[in-house]
Amino acid sequence: MLLIDDLLALPFKGFLGILRKIHEMAERELTDEAYIQEKLLELQLLYEMDEIGEEEYTRQEAELRARLNALREAEEPPEPGSPAGSAEA
Repeated sequence: MLLIDDLLALPFKGFLGILRKIHEMAERELTDEAYIQEKLLELQLLYEMDEIGEEEYTRQEAELRARLNALREAEEPPEPGSPAGSAEA
């Protein structure tokens, strides 16, 4: 009976594996500084090769830089004088 159960569950296990991989890739895209910098370089190359226009380049660059800045700010420890850094509340 266990063999039949395993065979019936196999498609669902494969589907869950695919969902985990998609989650890992999305997480990497959002939180990996090197990945975002790589995307910026790729974007610049596309612009220099005239594969995208200036308007598209500017829009995507602003989005990537905002993500990079948000990631860097989230990684920085709060400064002692800032409200987030003080233990008093």
